[in-house]
Amino acid sequence: MSRFAPAANFYAVVAGAAEAGLVRVAREVVTVASRTVNDDTGAYDRSLRVEVDDRGVVAETTDRAGHIIEWGGGRQSPQAPLRTGAAAAGKFEPR
Repeated sequence: MSRFAPAANFYAVVAGAAEAGLVRVAREVVTVASRTVNDDTGAYDRSLRVEVDDRGVVAETTDRAGHIIEWGGGRQSPQAPLRTGAAAAGKFEPR
């Protein structure tokens, strides 16, 4: 009987192999989010980006009011563009 012993860098190899697919999904999230956000949000759609860093592959906004656009505020109802994009990509299950 043979035994499987994973390589010492197993997780790094797997993460590297998965990264291209994760970037494609994140790009889809950003594309749908940009299409679905209201025009009255200013530069929000231009602030959407895909970032690969120590957090992994991330679809995010750099807009300082992004949290209000996503979740709503005192006088604004939530638009949820990133959550809509994630749901469209089939990778989001709201709790």
